[in-house]
Amino acid sequence: MADDWPEQIDNALRSATVVVAVIGPGWLRIADNDGRRRLDKEDDWVRNEIRYALENGVTLLPLLLSKTAPMSASALPDCLSKLALRQAFELRDDRWEQDLNLLISRLDGFGFSKKTDRSVRYSKPRISLKELSRDEIVEALAHLPDWKILVSEIPGEEPLKRTEFKRSYEFASFEDAMDFMHLASKHISEVQHHPRWENIWCTVTVGLSTWDIGHKPSRLDIELAQNMDNLRQNYPQPKTRSKHNQ
Repeated sequence: MADDWPEQIDNALRSATVVVAVIGPGWLRIADNDGRRRLDKEDDWVRNEIRYALENGVTLLPLLLSKTAPMSASALPDCLSKLALRQAFELRDDRWEQDLNLLISRLDGFGFSKKTDRSVRYSKPRISLKELSRDEIVEALAHLPDWKILVSEIPGEEPLKRTEFKRSYEFASFEDAMDFMHLASKHISEVQHHPRWENIWCTVTVGLSTWDIGHKPSRLDIELAQNMDNLRQNYPQPKTRSKHNQ
């Protein structure tokens, strides 16, 4: 309580033997309220902690969560680009306890010692989502005939790719399109699973994938697609536009 936070962080870094950088699927793109990526801000704590370790020879261990892909140097600010060269350790959701014990063993190699020789049981991660199998995707598309699966590169994180359910909704008016997005956002906020979507006049284009498992489709995307399809039924179909109007 009431500690000088920058001073506390500085003291911890100066006495650190190992710095563990915990990296999840959305780590590279996390932004502040101003929309600027945090890793690009010179006063960001995480950026400066990693930078300190790189510049001062402190052992730096990237810890990847939930199938996060290794990052490329080009996706990082210049001062952190060498982070991409560090061998990472992966914590897999389906082998959580085993991987954590392996991590503890690896830390032993850096001079740490266990307080007990017994294997420790750790709590499971809150995220237990799994990527849909090919058969599960085929089955989902059979019930979602207006959706398709697309693979594309993630801007700013090349060569990483995302696999997502994709659909465009056509509305009779711009007002209907806006109302659809407004009502859909209420359910989206409740389930805390957000689409990648855009509006161009009377068209709303939606892309659904799960960031927490590396931009892959999960059951959450199927459920959100079904919810959006049901909501779309409440709006009139668009009239056929003449060539003059097009």
